[in-house]
Amino acid sequence: MKRLLAAGISALIGVVLLFAAAGELIKHNMPPYLDSIGDDNYIEKITGLYLVEQSAKRDSNIIIYGSSELRTLNISTHPANFFRGQRNGIQVNLVGRGSCQSLIHAINIAATGDALTGKKVMLITSPQSYVRDGIAPDLFMANFSEQQYLTLMLDDSIPDHIKQYISGRVAELTGRYNDITGSSMHKYDAVGAMTEIASNNSLTADVLNIIMRPYYRFSKWLFDLRDLIASKKLIENVAEKSQGMQKAGSGTGIDWESELRAAVAEAEKMTDNNEFGMLNDYYTTYIGRKLNQQKNKDKDLSYSVSKEYDDLEILLEICKLKGIEPLFVHVPLHGEWSDYTGFTKEQREQYYQNVRDIVGRYENVTMIDLTGYEYEKYFLCDVMHLGWKGWLEVDKAIERCYREN
Repeated sequence: MKRLLAAGISALIGVVLLFAAAGELIKHNMPPYLDSIGDDNYIEKITGLYLVEQSAKRDSNIIIYGSSELRTLNISTHPANFFRGQRNGIQVNLVGRGSCQSLIHAINIAATGDALTGKKVMLITSPQSYVRDGIAPDLFMANFSEQQYLTLMLDDSIPDHIKQYISGRVAELTGRYNDITGSSMHKYDAVGAMTEIASNNSLTADVLNIIMRPYYRFSKWLFDLRDLIASKKLIENVAEKSQGMQKAGSGTGIDWESELRAAVAEAEKMTDNNEFGMLNDYYTTYIGRKLNQQKNKDKDLSYSVSKEYDDLEILLEICKLKGIEPLFVHVPLHGEWSDYTGFTKEQREQYYQNVRDIVGRYENVTMIDLTGYEYEKYFLCDVMHLGWKGWLEVDKAIERCYREN
């Protein structure tokens, strides 16, 4: 028995040393980080840590945490297009995709240690996130990072109430996902054990956490290794694609009036099959012949009460805790379309004010309130996502942030 135990311990030590050597080898051979990685919303930035931490080390970078609006790269004023090639010395870094809502970003930012302290960060919130239950279980699971969750939970500088809130939400959404799909996601791994223990505020939970800590750390270590491997591969792929591509000049100034005229001209060409100023393809696919059916369809819709508000609060609290002073973009709904579908101005204003009230409690946050533009044609490109004029306002805020700092 003693021999078997000794052999088991020796084997475990051997595995640990092997993984440690592999991690160090990857770090030693890691190619230099490329700023152009910021121009696309790669999944490795959403669920990993290495690439965001490398971006944060560069003064030219502003990290934009957003959702499905980040995919509108067919619009020239989208920040990734507008500042491509580090125009005016600015490099944006897109982090997010569809359904990356406040809870996903809270976990991501909480896991970065002090990498984002004092760095340029932008947060974008979208109206469609504020349904009653907040983020849907399947969409949460698609963007959830075990690595980030374990990292923040093992960070002693993060207060217990934040850990308990996040753990409770992770446990809730994972449980609902398993109930819906009949799966057993995170029931028997480190994340499942940690969420179950950490979401309970008791002495027993504290003792169990201490006992389980080596297991948590080993699991986190494996996720860190996977992140390094994925990051290395992505950097190499981006470097290969970038060969022979000429980098644009940095520029010395921006003529905003000229940019606005160009944006409107582009918008007119891309929205000429409808009266709402929406992208032609979007209108044809989602509205078109079904226009009459859309009349008053949203008369019972409400964004007044939502778990997303609590998730937003915890996101902003994490930013304050870490010394981050983000720009916060408050995106409007499409006023004309909302009127048509029966989602009234009063209902919209209730949502707008709810967000303003939460953000207003944080002096470290600068609000870019765009809700006054809900009737501005071409401000959005569909019923909910920023368009030509909307992105141009965001570009102005980014440029102003660099100029003033």
